[in-house]
Amino acid sequence: MPGLASRPSGRRCQSLGLLLAFCLISGAALAESEFQGPLLVGVAANFAQPAQYLADRYTEASGIPVDLIVGSTGLLFAQIVQGAPFDLLLAADTSRPLRLQKEGLGADDSYAVYARGRLALWVPGSDRPPDVADYLSKASLLAYANPKVAPYGAAAAAVAAQFPTEAMERRWIQGQNVSATFTQIASGAVPGGLVAYSQLLAADVPKREYRLIPEAWHPPIEQALILTQRGAASRAGRDFRRFLLSGESQQTLLSMGYVSSDGQAGHDRY
Repeated sequence: MPGLASRPSGRRCQSLGLLLAFCLISGAALAESEFQGPLLVGVAANFAQPAQYLADRYTEASGIPVDLIVGSTGLLFAQIVQGAPFDLLLAADTSRPLRLQKEGLGADDSYAVYARGRLALWVPGSDRPPDVADYLSKASLLAYANPKVAPYGAAAAAVAAQFPTEAMERRWIQGQNVSATFTQIASGAVPGGLVAYSQLLAADVPKREYRLIPEAWHPPIEQALILTQRGAASRAGRDFRRFLLSGESQQTLLSMGYVSSDGQAGHDRY
């Protein structure tokens, strides 16, 4: 089974070794009366910080621990297919949860879009929010996530394609995912690029350094969740799903730079 690349810093996130140990245990669903916890949740890398915050709030209210396993959506999907005993997948896209549903590995009635991401142009050191059309038309270096595997990358590619460059040659700097792209820009390796708005808020990036991209300029960055059959068989799994889709959690996501599942957009820092 492929290994996981990263995990968030929260205290309830499991190490790779513990995940592999879990995978040696039978994935059979537990009866509600037998549930001992913790819930095991696969989380797309771009959603690690919000997921940790919401998991902590849920545990405080319910007493049920939630362990987050962070990685690419594709890797988490593959692990579920291979038998890893996840209870819930918080994906960065909609296709993998729908595939789990189609293949009988996800509970039919548990699929839902839990958030929609926002894309932003970030140019560190700017003294005013960058003009998107001007920057994308003239920049010789531009960082964005790999559009073949990352939903934020697909959105970024759609935006960049609208602005032909005046430079003789443009170097497209692709990160494996939007987290890698953010690091490339933050380190100074690339002067600017297209990243997730939520990352900018989490890092407290000054407003003068970025500008939000209109959602009409790219395909929606919809992020969906689904309970596995194991998760759907436990009351805790179903309750955590309801909590993530609740009005309280959706308001939290608004403040973190996401569009809520009902289409509201938020722009406040958290």
